[in-house]
Amino acid sequence: MSDTTIRPIDFDRDVHALNSFLNERDRMRLDHCRVAVDDGDCFIFVAEQAGNVVGWVVVHTSYRDDQDWVPDPDGRSFQQGDNAYVENIEVTARARSGGVGRMLLEAAQAEARGRGKTSLWLHTSENNVMAHRVFDRAGWKHERTVNPPWRPNIRMRIYRKALA
Repeated sequence: MSDTTIRPIDFDRDVHALNSFLNERDRMRLDHCRVAVDDGDCFIFVAEQAGNVVGWVVVHTSYRDDQDWVPDPDGRSFQQGDNAYVENIEVTARARSGGVGRMLLEAAQAEARGRGKTSLWLHTSENNVMAHRVFDRAGWKHERTVNPPWRPNIRMRIYRKALA
């Protein structure tokens, strides 16, 4: 989408706009991520259309105990060595199906590759068919389905994107 800009987050400029469409849990993530971004262990890109923030992607490149993670061996391994983890990607309802999610993923992949990562990982709900289509079309591989410790009653797909 030609009128969409993908750029690194500017916390002072973007927090209010992100909070307008993020749920409570994601607003907490946004707050927790700031120190990780400042330390270089995480990066966030936002998608902007006509001056309005319409999406974001959060990627962790190093595991941190201060991110309010429920202990999970997969989550820890997805943030170590050559791996990076897409903690969240979200696009507002009005901007969906316009390529914004794909653009955010491409920016995340390029940044992770530039930081020496060779694999990106993520979880998505087993019933999130729209997300599955996005990831499948973008060349992500469905590795397995799990009930992670942080959502034990929800089946989640683990996807991996090879960056090398």
